[in-house]
Amino acid sequence: MIWVVDTSVVLRAMLGDSASAKAWLDDHLAAGQTIAGCRMLDLEVRRAIIRMELRGTLTPGQVDPDAYLGRFAIGTQVDALFAQATRLRHMLRASDALHVAFALSLGVEETTVVTHDEEMAAACAALGFDVVDPVSDDPARLRKIGRSEVTHPGHTGRSAPSTVAAADQPGD
Repeated sequence: MIWVVDTSVVLRAMLGDSASAKAWLDDHLAAGQTIAGCRMLDLEVRRAIIRMELRGTLTPGQVDPDAYLGRFAIGTQVDALFAQATRLRHMLRASDALHVAFALSLGVEETTVVTHDEEMAAACAALGFDVVDPVSDDPARLRKIGRSEVTHPGHTGRSAPSTVAAADQPGD
């Protein structure tokens, strides 16, 4: 099993904004499971930390991005991912489309997508991925969707059929 994580989960874990996301990542890394992301994950995390340091909300060196990113498998096939991301017919921001294209390159059956982003989760479920949101302690999300709809961080049941449109197939 490969767990593809996006920035919404990694930053919350790294910055201490979500104890549940940190626990989820730490538990899966300690168990030796493969946590993966595309180069966009690396870029987004490092840029977010630099912006926070420049704003003064973090002191330089307070957060070491390599503490997590150095333990992830980072995909490097950037050109192929950009081409795949442009063909996805889902409501996704550009960076999220790259994360989804990376997950598609690894295979729907072998990969679970880990995200706190609602649009990315919906797109991944529609593509047939298992989707996990380990950020169970986000008060804004609890208010927005209601407690009864919060998925337990360990849940990995498929929420949509695994049909993928021809334009969304990896390698096209």
